[in-house]
Amino acid sequence: MLEEKTISSLKRAFPFIHDLGNQQESFLQSLVYKVFEPCSVIMDESKKCTGVILVLSGLIRIYKLSEEGKEITLYRIGRGETCALTVSCFLGSGEVPFPVAASAEQASEAVFIPLESFHRFFFEVPSIQKFFFSAMSAKFYSVLGLIENITFRKTSDRLMDFLLTKTAGGAYPLYATHEAIASELGTAREVVSRLLKEMEGNGTVILGRGKIILAVPR
Repeated sequence: MLEEKTISSLKRAFPFIHDLGNQQESFLQSLVYKVFEPCSVIMDESKKCTGVILVLSGLIRIYKLSEEGKEITLYRIGRGETCALTVSCFLGSGEVPFPVAASAEQASEAVFIPLESFHRFFFEVPSIQKFFFSAMSAKFYSVLGLIENITFRKTSDRLMDFLLTKTAGGAYPLYATHEAIASELGTAREVVSRLLKEMEGNGTVILGRGKIILAVPR
């Protein structure tokens, strides 16, 4: 059974719980509470979906891992969000392996809705359907935007956009490895290193150990 503090946090983050009526107690009793340390792996592609996540705090990264060990970040989920790809697994047979991997970027708290409970409440409560369909729509559009960027835009342009965003237009340094940036952009570390060297050569960035300063805010 969840603690009262957790239930209170859950209700604030996920308003659809207030619409469960006399089913609310049964729903809450079905949930499984989890705490994740930073950098801990929550799920990988070798496992089947076992529960739909509802994030209470922290930040969780959803990413795809290639056979060669390269990564690309698909999206992140934080407080009040769920993983759209897990939901899509559960709306099928529930026996589909998780198609991506998930890890905690920050210390995170979440609850999981087991498969049987998810099917029961999803098909009985319209407000739950609305929440999950909205979440799926938002993340699918996000992934579509990622695909369009990778397919139609030059890596150098995407790297500059990334630096502008992460440094607030050059106001702050970015503390990140070249490998971590490559994972965000869906490219190789060597490509990021080469492009950053070119930017350093033309005075656009200043490179330090694990630090990048955007020298020419735009």
